[in-house]
Amino acid sequence: MKKVIAGGILLFAGMALYLGIHIPAAEIASNLGGWSTPPGRLGTALQEVGGVAPTGYSIFLIVIGILILLWGAFDDEIKKLIKITAQYARTVQEARQTDNQNQNGRME
Repeated sequence: MKKVIAGGILLFAGMALYLGIHIPAAEIASNLGGWSTPPGRLGTALQEVGGVAPTGYSIFLIVIGILILLWGAFDDEIKKLIKITAQYARTVQEARQTDNQNQNGRME
């Protein structure tokens, strides 16, 4: 439950930071007289406001928040999946060893 809360807080903080940067940049972009094509109108406005680095931070917070939230929500299912995968890997490895032993026995 703690992971879900922490992930939700990070997700909300990232969204608030993202919106807090992009709303003023959109207002400036609407009044922008000239801009260069590669970053575009909004990209130029973000550069003027100094919002390029905070946009990266906000996207990072959003992604980390979603990952922690999903980890907290599906913790038991992830553990089951890891256990099943490990059992399958052991079974495959044992089958290969048995197969190799059988092939070595036939050659001798």
